[in-house]
Amino acid sequence: MPKISPVNKLLWVLILGVVCFSIFPNLFSGYWLLDVFSNFKLQYVIISIILLISSYFILERKRMALVILSISLLWNAYYILPYYVSNIANIDTKKELKLSSVNLWSGNTKIDFVKKYIQEEDPDVLVLMELTPAWESQLKTSITAYEHKELVARTDNFGIAVLSKFPMNFTVKYFRQSTMPSIVADFEVGNATLTLVATHPVPPLGQAAFESRNQQLLDIVENRPRFSEYLIIAGDFNTSSFSSHFRKLTTGDLRDSRIGFGLLPTWPADYPILQSTLDHILVSDPIKVIERSTGPSIGSDHLPISIKIGIR
Repeated sequence: MPKISPVNKLLWVLILGVVCFSIFPNLFSGYWLLDVFSNFKLQYVIISIILLISSYFILERKRMALVILSISLLWNAYYILPYYVSNIANIDTKKELKLSSVNLWSGNTKIDFVKKYIQEEDPDVLVLMELTPAWESQLKTSITAYEHKELVARTDNFGIAVLSKFPMNFTVKYFRQSTMPSIVADFEVGNATLTLVATHPVPPLGQAAFESRNQQLLDIVENRPRFSEYLIIAGDFNTSSFSSHFRKLTTGDLRDSRIGFGLLPTWPADYPILQSTLDHILVSDPIKVIERSTGPSIGSDHLPISIKIGIR
């Protein structure tokens, strides 16, 4: 039997590793650590392409390697490519609305960056994650344009707020017995009644937290009949759209607002090579997404996101 060189061994370990990390998190989605690895499908595509080129020039049994890597590429492309297919239809809208969602991060000291982003974006509705009493005090003068607001400041990382230039009826909710607050707001835009659900489940670090996150997000969707036909769900979901648990949220009339606008990764803000999208805005079918963007780094570990929608 011919001796396999260390380089060839390493290549085969990497090839088998990338295909396992690509597929297993979606096939066996009930375990928290596997689910974490579902977040990095764009990185797996890049690694697979590098390995494909390396295998072609280095490996003797390159055909098998090329087949395995092609499976990895196709599997990951299935999750990624829909975000680059435009779904912008020529539909007239009666009223437009801009919404921004900002994860402040309780340890963020770049207060001026946050204020500048809010001022420049000037959204009609502003969702804030990780609102602490200190952040509430710091932003007091920057949110005077928002006459209608519900602020739930906390000393941990799960304070939350919704601020609006429209009159709103606010309710603080704890979905599926979660101890982390969400805010449900109903308001009128033109002749339509909209429901906004702002939410921030716990990060899935451990099986119990993983299940809590999944149950909180799923409970919101299971309560869909209680909300308006025009529904927006926004916040830091602590999951990427590549997770099987995220995909359960879009099996009905809800869709990811990024479709047609790209992946728009948001976390970790300062490490682009590792970035995935944890901050989301889901919208129901009657809502047209006109613009969708990710903002600059504002000192948080998350990038802020904005959306402009049209009401038919």
